[in-house]
Amino acid sequence: MHIPDAVIDPRVAAATGAIAAGALAYGLRTLRDRLRERTTVLMGSMAAFVFAAQMVTFPLLVIPGASGHLLGGVLAAVLLGPWAGAVVIAAVLVVQCFLFGDGGLTALGANFVNMGLIGSVVGYAIYAPIRRAIGGRSGVLIGSMAAAWFSVILASGAFAVELAASGRWSKFPDILGWMALVHAAIGMGEALITGMVVRFLLLTRPDLLDDPEGADGSTAAHWGRVALAGLGISLAVVIFLSPIASESPDGLEYVGGEKVKFLPPEGSGPPPAFPAPIPDYRLPGLSRYRSAATAAAGVVGTVVVFGVGLVLARAFTPGKPGPGWGREGIAADAA
Repeated sequence: MHIPDAVIDPRVAAATGAIAAGALAYGLRTLRDRLRERTTVLMGSMAAFVFAAQMVTFPLLVIPGASGHLLGGVLAAVLLGPWAGAVVIAAVLVVQCFLFGDGGLTALGANFVNMGLIGSVVGYAIYAPIRRAIGGRSGVLIGSMAAAWFSVILASGAFAVELAASGRWSKFPDILGWMALVHAAIGMGEALITGMVVRFLLLTRPDLLDDPEGADGSTAAHWGRVALAGLGISLAVVIFLSPIASESPDGLEYVGGEKVKFLPPEGSGPPPAFPAPIPDYRLPGLSRYRSAATAAAGVVGTVVVFGVGLVLARAFTPGKPGPGWGREGIAADAA
């Protein structure tokens, strides 16, 4: 659901950009007070995984000709907390925009509002009461899946409002209806992927899930090993799954290009505000080998996003790295 350039009005882009900047500043300030060693490491790993998973688009069986991909906001929030999750999504969006041209530079604020704020912060607000009401591991699993589905629907509705506010109020019912319908199906995939990851972690590493009581379990965890494992899983996703991803348009492209037609025909739109060095997730020089070009671009992006997530986390972590982290810790864990 990445909004390209020249789709929303400059005033809407400016307003959402201001909201995004203020929210991101607040989120980073919040992290300074609660960022712990587990969260520091997981921000890099989670950013890499969300980026990798977003490259794997899946076809919508109930809507032929359309596809979807993980947004990841709720999943990041369940592991890291709402504001750390939002910062992770911001890191992913920035790398996607500047490195791959996925999502317009002028729409970066709107994309963060829709996928970062709504995905992580609002999604966590849905997840937390469900988790408390049900309790236990069932509460975590059911709450995360329900919040994942609702977050996709709410994000699609937010885009419909942003597009309507850009001078398309007459088409608002059609835009909202189609966006909600298509993203209800995408939300099912979001809920399923989120549930599978959360269920796996509940069975194997429940200490990696966010603990609202403040315990981080860092005495029992080798966080350097966790970082390397997270990066390895993300790289495996982009190498083996991204080349076989669906080529059908995603939900926003399907609605905007085929149903309500608010997107210009492919190739006829204005040039991007920022020329991406690796456009369309295909590494230059390997264009003859589509799968290899996609996998290579994914590897580059995954490593870059992993680094950006870690840099953001370390910049807002007070004190020195704890046991199992830092170059010495990672080297020891890798040995």
